[in-house]
Amino acid sequence: MKLFLITYIVLINLIGLFSMGIDKRRARRRQWRIPERSLFIMALLGGSIGILIGMYLFRHKTRHLSFAIGIPVILVLQLLIIGLLFSWNQRQMRSPSQAVQYELSLIQDLDSDTIQSFVSYESFINSHEDSGSVSQDAAQAVNLFFKNFHYSIQNEEIDGDTATVAVNITNIDAKALAADLRMEILQDSLSLYPSEDTEHLNSYQLLRDTLENSSYDTTVTTAHFHLRQEGKGWVILADETLEDELVSGFITYMNDPYLLSAYTVLEMQLEALKELSAEEWMDFLGIEDVFATYNAEYYPQIDAEYISQLAGAFDYEILRCQEEGDQAEAVVRITSIDMNHVLALYRDKLLNYAAKPSSIRASSEEFSDETSRLLLESLQGNQETTGTDVTMTFENNGTSWDVTFDSGFTNAVMGNISEAIDTFISINSESQTETQS
Repeated sequence: MKLFLITYIVLINLIGLFSMGIDKRRARRRQWRIPERSLFIMALLGGSIGILIGMYLFRHKTRHLSFAIGIPVILVLQLLIIGLLFSWNQRQMRSPSQAVQYELSLIQDLDSDTIQSFVSYESFINSHEDSGSVSQDAAQAVNLFFKNFHYSIQNEEIDGDTATVAVNITNIDAKALAADLRMEILQDSLSLYPSEDTEHLNSYQLLRDTLENSSYDTTVTTAHFHLRQEGKGWVILADETLEDELVSGFITYMNDPYLLSAYTVLEMQLEALKELSAEEWMDFLGIEDVFATYNAEYYPQIDAEYISQLAGAFDYEILRCQEEGDQAEAVVRITSIDMNHVLALYRDKLLNYAAKPSSIRASSEEFSDETSRLLLESLQGNQETTGTDVTMTFENNGTSWDVTFDSGFTNAVMGNISEAIDTFISINSESQTETQS
């Protein structure tokens, strides 16, 4: 049995390691990828060390916080439980309940030295950091997780040399914690332009900080311990179900792709856009001569004024968001600069200019300068915003809701810019034709 377990652990971790290498190579070649869900399942089946080593050996998915946080959390909990179950095998008890009671008391009375022994693998993850300090983060996180841990043995059933003991476990609300942690991970991934002062938190720091900064109710869950009699004592049989039950389903919740609602994920995405500065909007939208004036003197000023108004005006309201299976549909009202009002101002100014004799004598360059100047003046005189309702559809990719912003959304954000550009070109052409005639 021991040889089988050792062989299995070695093989599953080698498979995890090679899978990360294969996925990295396929990513470079833009070939079919190994689903992230499959990699997480592999980690849950015991290959978490191989996945971790592959992440940093091949430099693959290290910036995906669902991996950078989720895989280490899975591993530390597995090692913690394995360590406890190892001690169970070393000290057999006369009855199944006594064996369970003794070992659960170890979780209830965890100390830093004991936890440190379970997280020594940290050198695999952050070899460039001081292993002592990282292990301390892990110890603090695990201590906080089990801070309110209590248990109550409910019943014991013995059938020959096997037994089952049901235990009610009182601990932190693992679902609420997992939701907060997933939101922290998502929030960090949405930081398109992090400041230089932004601190990069490792897995355990993020878990520790989440536990320190939030208050959680306790919940009662049931764990079922399966035991086998060996000699005069009883040995607890470890499995993945028991591991998850001991942490009140935390592992399951962390890997639940529907833990965060579509509404929550969409709202966080929109909030991230709302926090962008004018310069960041300029870079994010790739703005350069947005109205296609082709006037080197004025277009930088026009772009700057336009993007400044967009950044100040952008807002949103989620009118509706419905989930149906792995599909979601939302209607979002986008508030942005009112380009119709800008164009109305511009049309009036352009017609006044066309009526002047100077427009007839103007060269192409002079005409371009004046019409561009009038557009800039129209933008500067605008104080109006407008709301546009946009229907968005997106899906759950097996990890979370994958919100994508299509051209219709982008056009609404930019104040229906496509129509504005077409109108600008049309007005410009008409005015130039009137001037020439």
